[in-house]
Amino acid sequence: MYNTLTRNILRFVGLLLLQILVFDNIRLGNYVHPYVYVLFVMILPFDTERWKLIINGFLIGFAVDIFSGTPGLNAAATVFVAFLRPFIINVTTRKSDIEGKTAPTVSEMGLKWFFFYTLFLLVFHNLLLFWLEAFSVKLLGLVMLEVLMSVPASLFVIILVIYIFQPIKK
Repeated sequence: MYNTLTRNILRFVGLLLLQILVFDNIRLGNYVHPYVYVLFVMILPFDTERWKLIINGFLIGFAVDIFSGTPGLNAAATVFVAFLRPFIINVTTRKSDIEGKTAPTVSEMGLKWFFFYTLFLLVFHNLLLFWLEAFSVKLLGLVMLEVLMSVPASLFVIILVIYIFQPIKK
């Protein structure tokens, strides 16, 4: 029904709005920060060229930065995720498992694979984001606490969003 560009624009806008209007305004304590916007980069098609991944990562991260008042932190962390994504896919998947599949989604790859794929990328995203925010080795304990608290929250929210907005297969 939609072509790929239209679908990606809708995902971009939807995830951005969800992040800035809902999850940036939910307070779950000082250490829990769910990030759902990273899902945009995670579910881009397998055949997306690396430079397109990085540009898309920058665009959504920068958009979140504009609305969150975090100068470049989300953009840097999301560009890092976009850069690492092909490596994580290669580490977690055999070439034969990807053949005939278009995107790294739950419906194409299964929940178990998607869970670990998302977990790895969220850990890297949150580590860089919180470390850049703290910008001090002295605050490493605080950074690790935020990562340990935010990754499960983000993972839960991302899986929930996937299942709520997943197209129904006929």
